[in-house]
Amino acid sequence: MKNLTKLSELFLNVITDFAEQDTAARTFGTGVKLYHSEIHMLQEIKANPELHISALARLLEITRGAAAQTIDRLVKKEMLTKQRSSENQTQVLMELTDQGEIACQNHEQLHQQHQARIVSLLENSSAAEQQFLAEFLHRFKKSFK
Repeated sequence: MKNLTKLSELFLNVITDFAEQDTAARTFGTGVKLYHSEIHMLQEIKANPELHISALARLLEITRGAAAQTIDRLVKKEMLTKQRSSENQTQVLMELTDQGEIACQNHEQLHQQHQARIVSLLENSSAAEQQFLAEFLHRFKKSFK
């Protein structure tokens, strides 16, 4: 039981360390600090350029007000432009600026680096070890729902 407690503490410490590192504001090569919610909103806008604010809020599971505030911050940081839809004047469409594109590219590279690190740590493990880890992580994730 003592080993399981130590293992649990280690796992939670790793999660905490990663979360602190992942949520820290970063410039992503632009010289402008972007927070976790901001870079992920930019990523969604890049992936779904046709979305208006309400649809973006639904996709990110945040309120329309929170989406609008984040978009306004990104416009002030010159990561995005926004304009009224020519088809529906009540809808505001967003487009990444060159700086927004750079931030997204560097954010994607960061995710690729994380993935490469994980793959390198797992590549010498057995299929049984990988299966155990996958099942454990699925059960752990499911326990939050």
